[in-house]
Amino acid sequence: MKQYKQKLNAEEKSILTAFESGKLRSISHLETEKKRLQTIAKAHGIKNRRISLRMTEWDFLRVQEEALKEGLPYQSLLSSIIHKYLTGQLTDR
Repeated sequence: MKQYKQKLNAEEKSILTAFESGKLRSISHLETEKKRLQTIAKAHGIKNRRISLRMTEWDFLRVQEEALKEGLPYQSLLSSIIHKYLTGQLTDR
């Protein structure tokens, strides 16, 4: 197999090894499954909901400051924080 310069993590290496050894099998109804997964991916990436959020002036200024440090629009930072909270990726310090 062609060697890539990109480094693989442990999970990716495991998948590559299984693929190269022939342990992976194609699923039945491949085209249907591909379309289903593409639909899920598209829906996940679409940001089509607007919300109005009330917060204190102090919180708002802090969010803007943090977004500036990260080089993001403050709306993107807020969206990221909410997403991380909902997926369990947001942890306490």
